[in-house]
Amino acid sequence: MKKLFLISLTLFLSCNAFAVAKYASIVTKQGNIRSCPSTKCSKKFLVWKYTPLEMFGVTKDRQWVQVKDFEGYAGWVHRDLLGETPAVVATADINVRQKPDASSKVLWVVEKGYPLKFLKKQGSWLQVTDDAGVKGWVHSSVVWGFLEYRK
Repeated sequence: MKKLFLISLTLFLSCNAFAVAKYASIVTKQGNIRSCPSTKCSKKFLVWKYTPLEMFGVTKDRQWVQVKDFEGYAGWVHRDLLGETPAVVATADINVRQKPDASSKVLWVVEKGYPLKFLKKQGSWLQVTDDAGVKGWVHSSVVWGFLEYRK
């Protein structure tokens, strides 16, 4: 699977990155978004596992990808930190519910910017999980990200 992702990422990086929005998510516990494409560059902000990012640029050596988050903050991340796991991020403080229904029991509340792995869709509701494996449902109108990996 990792080999397939690397092949897909290489193909993406060899194409015009501005043609169609491409998305990836962070695969490690956390990752640094940097001000330029090097570990010597300053850290702009920290992202957590499953954080979805829009990819819009790449270095000539294809090792670093220029990305932006749901608020439009941009920077550079090493390609080894990116994967194809569909993911979303809360665009506000949101309720994660037991069932795909606005009147369903609230399991927990996540803060704006909290990343979640997408599992499946039912109508306008998305079943998600966090890094700890807790599952629940959120309405699609309160998250940003991608439900399907675009190569």
